Amino acid sequence: MVIDYKISPTEFNTKKDFIINLYQSKGYEQINDSLILFLGFFLNKSFSARGNHIDFTLEKVLTNNNKGHYSYIESCFDLKNLIPFANVYDNYYTLLINEDNSVYAEGFELLFYGSDPFEALENLLQGTPLETFKL
Repeated sequence: MVIDYKISPTEFNTKKDFIINLYQSKGYEQINDSLILFLGFFLNKSFSARGNHIDFTLEKVLTNNNKGHYSYIESCFDLKNLIPFANVYDNYYTLLINEDNSVYAEGFELLFYGSDPFEALENLLQGTPLETFKL
């Protein structure tokens, strides 16, 4: 897969405004700069890798994921400000980023994929979570 990282400042700012407004409409106030940068490249894109579908269509991700949806996971694992941003593994898991930019996949368990969205995507594409937590 080839990713074109060329994006005009105008296009990026348009996407940034869209991302911030959509998250705020769902109750999310603080959106990570690294998440905005990442979604600037991947917003509304989807692809399959190693038989797993990864979907960055934010409207779908946020359909049932208003702020507070992940409060149980935040309290159990001492995580703060979890924000969903993708569906993976054919919608069995939701990718989440926390306030320190770490990325997790939440589903049957909580999988840690990396310390930022770009590292997490690389590990996802390889099918390699860095750590697994039982829910």
